Amino acid sequence: MTEGAPGGMEWSLRIVPGRRWRGAVSGVSGWIRELAPRGRNVLSRAVLPPVQVDRLADRVGAGPVAWAVELAQGMAEHMTTQIPQLAVDGLVQELRKGCEAVALSIVAALAENVEVAPEPPAEALTGAAEAVGRGVGIEHLLQSVQLGHAYAVREILAEAERHLPASDRFAVVGHVSEVLFAIVNQLSAEMTREFSLAHAAWVTSSAAVRMELVQEVLAGKPVAAEHAHRVLGYDLTRRHTALVVWADDLEQADPRRLEAVAEQLLRAGGATGTLILPVGRQRVWAWGSSVRGASVGPLTSTGTPPSGIRVAAGLPESGAEGFASSHGQALDAVRVGMLSRTGRWLFDYAELDLIAMLSTRLDEACRFVHRELGGLAGAGEPATTLRTTLKCYLDTERSLNTTAELLHVARNTVAYRIQRAEQVRGREIEVRRMQLQVALALAEEFGDLVLGEPTTPG
Repeated sequence: MTEGAPGGMEWSLRIVPGRRWRGAVSGVSGWIRELAPRGRNVLSRAVLPPVQVDRLADRVGAGPVAWAVELAQGMAEHMTTQIPQLAVDGLVQELRKGCEAVALSIVAALAENVEVAPEPPAEALTGAAEAVGRGVGIEHLLQSVQLGHAYAVREILAEAERHLPASDRFAVVGHVSEVLFAIVNQLSAEMTREFSLAHAAWVTSSAAVRMELVQEVLAGKPVAAEHAHRVLGYDLTRRHTALVVWADDLEQADPRRLEAVAEQLLRAGGATGTLILPVGRQRVWAWGSSVRGASVGPLTSTGTPPSGIRVAAGLPESGAEGFASSHGQALDAVRVGMLSRTGRWLFDYAELDLIAMLSTRLDEACRFVHRELGGLAGAGEPATTLRTTLKCYLDTERSLNTTAELLHVARNTVAYRIQRAEQVRGREIEVRRMQLQVALALAEEFGDLVLGEPTTPG
């Protein structure tokens, strides 16, 4: 919807005020409001801003919205399984946002039985620019739209069969088909237009040539250092620290602004050479180099970027292989950053390496956290306070005094909380201490994503 549409949501397909869907049968669409997700805590895994998701939940109910978020996750997984070219950094994140925006739009249109204007959600189109810079063709994008359409139809009709008597299903099939075909037609046309514009701008840019060479280096292909220096203006034989800088939302998505942040951070950290490449509209890849044996300094000492901008950093590594490995580490840190519930702006692989490795399967991480924390995995302020205190206590080598200073509480308060944490956990802190510290770190970083009720395997 655009601003001014019912609910004022700017991320969804625009609803034509007062215009009911042609061919819809009065009363049949009410079953949409009975939808509910199969999993738990699904809304906490939404990738669109919570305020936007909550607006629709206020109008049609939390159940249908959570069902749509779950539908979008399934759509994105189906697309990336069938089209592996889409499962790359930058593009896959935009794909997930687009799927969620479309799924929520579908639920809004069906639940409110209103007509959709030809104006796809902005989040569904940002992947076009990302795809161009990654060498992904328009045929893959259009195929993803068709795959998403087929997946959504199958899931929606399965729900209709569960909720409606046979006498109503024929009308619903027609209604669903008309709504979804309209959305697919709109998306396909607009996606093609966006891709054409982005491609025309990309092929005439120097970034296209540089990205092609960078992709060869990242893939481990032999690239002569002299040739790379001529094309990139960057020395691959030195020591590199890779960054990924991205914007939280479209309003912050100015590649020049992101490039400036990357340049400033790397230079402030001591880099004497930089390579910065835009990857679509919402992120840039960057490397800072120093002479062999030296490293770009800590980024935490270089100030804070503008609000809404996040940074992931890899470890300093040497040579062409280090150029690629540091970038891979930065991408792992990006994944943590996209899921993180903390307010931090910097996601440094040097600090998050263990969390990055353990969070590749978030469902397993959730079960691990519950196994290790026991009652400490509970919701609410008391459990949060105990987890925070216990983590600080363990991180400071079990120093009551240091923990008290860091948390600004009395030493006796820390001692009481540690004793209480052991009681709530059901085990002393020395039992599987390493696992306990890891579980506390995961809980601090991912919050409700791992503290919610774990799903049952299978």
